[in-house]
Amino acid sequence: MLRKVPLIVILGSTGTGKTKLSIELARRFNAEIISADSMQVYKGLSIATAKATSHERSQAIHHMLDVVTTNEPFTVTHFRDMVLPIIDNLIQSSKMPIIVGGTNYYIESILWHNLVSPGVGKRKNLLSDEKLHGLEEEVQNFLQNSSLDDLMANMESIKLYEYLKLIDPPMANRLHPNNKRKIMRALEVFKDHGERLSDILKDQRRLPGASILGGPQRFQNVIIFWLQCEQETLNQRLDARIDSMVKDGLLKEIRTFYDEHVSDRNDIDYEKGVLQTIGFKEFIPYLEAYDKTNDDLIDHFVNASESCEKPQGWKMLEECLEELKLVTKRYSKKQLKWIRNRFLGRDVGAVPLVYPLDTSDVKLWNDNVMNPAFEAVEDYLNERSIKIHPVEKIQRLVEGSNEETSFFCDVCKRVFIGDYQWKLHMNSNKHKRAIAGMKKREKLLQQEANVAKETTDN
Repeated sequence: MLRKVPLIVILGSTGTGKTKLSIELARRFNAEIISADSMQVYKGLSIATAKATSHERSQAIHHMLDVVTTNEPFTVTHFRDMVLPIIDNLIQSSKMPIIVGGTNYYIESILWHNLVSPGVGKRKNLLSDEKLHGLEEEVQNFLQNSSLDDLMANMESIKLYEYLKLIDPPMANRLHPNNKRKIMRALEVFKDHGERLSDILKDQRRLPGASILGGPQRFQNVIIFWLQCEQETLNQRLDARIDSMVKDGLLKEIRTFYDEHVSDRNDIDYEKGVLQTIGFKEFIPYLEAYDKTNDDLIDHFVNASESCEKPQGWKMLEECLEELKLVTKRYSKKQLKWIRNRFLGRDVGAVPLVYPLDTSDVKLWNDNVMNPAFEAVEDYLNERSIKIHPVEKIQRLVEGSNEETSFFCDVCKRVFIGDYQWKLHMNSNKHKRAIAGMKKREKLLQQEANVAKETTDN
């Protein structure tokens, strides 16, 4: 007897081969792929955002690629509300959905009840006088502004944080003052639903199967593959991929995008929408200094079969490429940290088993990745035990720990969220060096004060 259709999830840092495995699984099991990438939802910049190529897309149906224009707002809530119906329709049609992508909090929003549910009074004027009672007049006027989203977008993060401290103190206490996106989200929830986000999340975490990181699992039939790769090998792979992207036409792509959306504007915010894409903003210095004519010379240079003289602008472009490589490697490590903290760091039973696959040696891809993944899905469908040994959970969030309080280090002048991060910082060498430096400065000041006193006494 076959099990119910599973939801397959492929995790992993950028460059580990997630797209390749997703297509292989889709072809083998007649499945459809759902991209979970916060930049690939935008139209354009296909090379820069490493979207599946047209050839790859021809091998399996892909969802959530090129679904919004550059200027459209798109959040994790939009993603969840669009993807859940896709998953439901596929499962009802006995087709496996395969979620693949590097935006792990998008994947979280699908696997767990972490967010405010859709349809709960959205824009229904639930912000009653009772809810506003007790708030300062300035805050009331702020919340009742008909263009609140635009207003917040143009406000400093620290001012929004001050409002949040008055409206939802517990939520403010667990957010960094510079995390504008999450601060705005908390304010939007209160405006739209008439309830504090902290109260909504607290209710979610009281549900059976919930954990300190969020609500209970949304789907019970889930297979999660985690593609792993030795970091040094991955770094070399990422460098080579970026070099290949240049040969594949990256410069032409970002030039076209720059001319259409950036060049004639002075109000560009590179922290919004597709403009924050890794692989675009790193090239702004070059794009501003040179034009398309120079791009053509560089394209000829990088694709030339014989060595030729480096064109003007090549040195600056090389610097942009080096910055891109550095940022990409840093992002790959951030993705790893997220998987460990947010997937493996949940309470036992609050997360499906996570099966590791080693992609370090591409020559052994079939033996180490594709065939074990095929076999795991077959075993699951036929109610047999999966032979891959799952990754052990990381027991970090123990009972009594406080992961929802912010701590401020007076020495380092930094904010930390939760006991775990706070304890890590307090025991870090950086903090200890800062304390030693502070004591040294205090000692010098005391010595100077003593010398000054002796001089005055004499």
